[in-house]
Amino acid sequence: MALTVTLLADSPSSAEAVAEMRWQEWGGPPEPADLAWWLETTVREAGRDELPVTFVAHDAADEVLGAVGLDTYDLDERHDASPWVTGMIVRRDRREEGVGRTLMQHLEQWAAEHQVADAWVGTDLVLGFYQPCGWTLQETFTRSTGQQMSVLHKKLL
Repeated sequence: MALTVTLLADSPSSAEAVAEMRWQEWGGPPEPADLAWWLETTVREAGRDELPVTFVAHDAADEVLGAVGLDTYDLDERHDASPWVTGMIVRRDRREEGVGRTLMQHLEQWAAEHQVADAWVGTDLVLGFYQPCGWTLQETFTRSTGQQMSVLHKKLL
């Protein structure tokens, strides 16, 4: 599979497709249900040399397959650690093809090049994705919304 990964800052026309994927996956309580919020957030996360940054995966036809971001924080309950992997999404029909792993490799490489020593990710569903990518479970807790959340960590330098 031909796969290209770029910064969203270098392919701003991809923002709408990324926002749509994220909204379809998470656009309901406890997350915002408004597609406009997801687009605004995605555009805001399109940094290049400082946080937040977002990486986008495209296929040979330049269709958006997935995205992942790195931002100063993700969980309101955990402002004591930074930065956080945010918005990891792969199109449902393209999961299990290595798109997510490739996105994470690009994110981790960018982080290391920018002297980011450690990163965290919070998830309620996909421990089985992050752990094989080298992320270690740090804790599991219940958010103020009642959602169970697992926090994983990875040393990048």
